[in-house]
Amino acid sequence: MKNAAVLALLIFSALISSVTAGTAEACAACDDDDGAVVAFVPVGKGSYGGVNDRRFVVVKDEIEWKELWGEINGNVLPLPPLPEIDFSRQVLAAVFQGLKRSGGYSISVEAIIETGDRVTVSVREQEPGPQNLVTMALSSPWEVVAFPLPQKPVLFTSIQ
Repeated sequence: MKNAAVLALLIFSALISSVTAGTAEACAACDDDDGAVVAFVPVGKGSYGGVNDRRFVVVKDEIEWKELWGEINGNVLPLPPLPEIDFSRQVLAAVFQGLKRSGGYSISVEAIIETGDRVTVSVREQEPGPQNLVTMALSSPWEVVAFPLPQKPVLFTSIQ
């Protein structure tokens, strides 16, 4: 019984330290001395989207958004309702990892930083390790986030 309690404590400690390490690592992308962190909100995320190519895009209007939403959900019937976005105040950053041969892949927006001449969207892509157990189904990870309408060009950068 004592061994089980010690084992549970060790597992809990390992989980907490890995979550804390991930948070510190993600915040490292936010600690840009030359820029300000831009708040963003998730709009949608999934592992089985309909976009088959690796792509990072900024969506600036309702027409583009409706078209992209249809592409993202091209393999879903009926089509989920289009999330409402006020494009007079916000834009969307949409990131797609492309078609993968298995599960275990993910893509996420980690930070958005505004500097003097641009807004940078930091994107993290992960893939499964050789020893990881994954689903043997095609996947196409994606994420869409909304952030305040920028007055500068938006660039994307990949972080490790």
